Amino acid sequence: MPNTTLLDPTSQGDASAKFLAPRLESLDGKVMGLLNITKNGSDIFLDRIAELMQERFDLAEVIHVKKPTFTRPAPTELLVDLAEQADFVIEGLAD
Repeated sequence: MPNTTLLDPTSQGDASAKFLAPRLESLDGKVMGLLNITKNGSDIFLDRIAELMQERFDLAEVIHVKKPTFTRPAPTELLVDLAEQADFVIEGLAD
C-alpha cells in the first residue's frame, strides 16, 4: 500500500498576541485607506463605502489600494505604504 501524505492548504498565520490599534476620537479631517483584496464585487462595495463615509465625515482624502491577488496575503510593502498614508483602513471583501 503506497504512503499518502495529506497537506493542509490553509495559511499558517502568526499565532502571537495581537492588539487593536488605538481608536480615533473622530474621523473628520482623517485620511481613509480602502484595501481591495480583489474578490469579485470588491470595487463596487468599497466605492459605496467611500461614498457613505464621505457623506458622514469630513474626510481629508480617500486612498484606494488593491492587493495583487486575493489568494495570498497583501505584500508587506503595500501594507506599510498604506499604513504610512492613511489614518485608518477599511479592508473590503465581496463576492
